[in-house]
Amino acid sequence: MADPDSVPTTPPVSPAQPSLGAGQVEIWKKIVDVQQHFNDLELRIRNFALIVTGAFLGLGGYAIKDAGIVKLLGFEVSIAGLVVVSAIFPLAAFYFMDRLWYHRLLDGSVDAGIEAETALKDLGYKVDLGSKIKQRSPFKLWLTKKTMIHSAMKMDLFYAILAGSLLLIAAFLGFGIRPQPVADKTQPAAAGAPPAGVATNAANTSMQEKQLPRDIRR
Repeated sequence: MADPDSVPTTPPVSPAQPSLGAGQVEIWKKIVDVQQHFNDLELRIRNFALIVTGAFLGLGGYAIKDAGIVKLLGFEVSIAGLVVVSAIFPLAAFYFMDRLWYHRLLDGSVDAGIEAETALKDLGYKVDLGSKIKQRSPFKLWLTKKTMIHSAMKMDLFYAILAGSLLLIAAFLGFGIRPQPVADKTQPAAAGAPPAGVATNAANTSMQEKQLPRDIRR
């Protein structure tokens, strides 16, 4: 008869392992939410930058009607060009907020997400969201065959295109618009010709005489 003490027993499953994995998954989910939050903020900032740029372009077009000219450093510059070029200042503020503020926080959240995914991989979970996004994000252009364009450079190109467009339009408006000479509508009457009022009265009198009956005209 076998000794009951010699029967192998199954070691108890530690409850710490499942709770550790579930907790790590919740941490990773929260990090992904933070990434989405910062990404949404950056998209809103760029949307506002486009709206403000379009508003300044509209104001510049409205200022073309007046064709006002000001003296600036010895040059005659159109007010429409100055209105358009002034959009550079709010655009620079949006760039600072986007590139040097929230984008750095987004980079930090992406790095934290990759670390959380590495911990999940150690627990047997297959999670590669942050790693795949960081791998697929950069690309090459035909102009930059050897340089990978990452998210920071994409943002720089976005704001550089906006700023360059504003400067180009402002240059055309500032130095291409000049006030048009106003034609003088009060021209002097020709020599020997009767005044306009006299000629009109004479014409009216002639018409009235033609309309009178023949007996009355006699």
